[in-house]
Amino acid sequence: MKTWRENLEANGLAEFIAPLSGLAKPGFALAKEDAAGTLAPGASKFGGAPDLPPDMEPPSKDGKPLTLIAQLNLSDAALAGNASPLPASGVLSFFYDMEEQPWGGEEGDRSGWKVLYFEDPADLERREVPEEVMLPEFAASFRAQETLDTDAVFDMDFDDETGETIFELLEEGAPHHRVLGHPFAVQNPVFTEVAHYCGGVADWDEAEKAAEDYVLLLQMDSDDDLDAVWGDLGMLYFCIRKDDLAEKRFDRTQMVMQCS
Repeated sequence: MKTWRENLEANGLAEFIAPLSGLAKPGFALAKEDAAGTLAPGASKFGGAPDLPPDMEPPSKDGKPLTLIAQLNLSDAALAGNASPLPASGVLSFFYDMEEQPWGGEEGDRSGWKVLYFEDPADLERREVPEEVMLPEFAASFRAQETLDTDAVFDMDFDDETGETIFELLEEGAPHHRVLGHPFAVQNPVFTEVAHYCGGVADWDEAEKAAEDYVLLLQMDSDDDLDAVWGDLGMLYFCIRKDDLAEKRFDRTQMVMQCS
């Protein structure tokens, strides 16, 4: 897959590489791969049945299990590149209510997703859940990726044709599953929305300042292969404050959905 720099150069837009470079931040693209046989407990994957400690029940809402959308072995991220500020090891598991699809801004939405962290993958075992709450299972791999602040790109002073071409090039390569780096916003700046709707910062100017405290744990795009469509072909963004991440307080993760 071409990088955004290669795409700009290939389309005669190399002059914009330098100004856009100032908006770049390192992260990881998550790629789907067909699982070669049964994945080991704790492996990085999309969908399938969750891996949990034997004494833990699968996360649920109103008695119905939440869907495992992604399970990330953080040692894979460490091998793929600079994974800081993530823990160097352990497993992060992301669950979501596929039926109700909460968008994250209301107090009652909080029961519609869950993020779990397990220090030792060896403690985990594959758990049975109803087939109707499972997504198709794919192995997941990390690839170091230079991400761009798409909101800042959109606000730059391009003529209409150039701006539209650049944004179309950035959209190439969907689905955009991502860890760390800049979110690929569908609507408004993601971290600002999280600070306002989930973090309780009522004033939008203050929410914009508070946005600097957040890190992108997972961006999950709509994906036909996974039978996952968020709203109207939108994205899920799981975000956490830097201090909470440093303390491994993944129970304090926030989530918003954006769609067109």
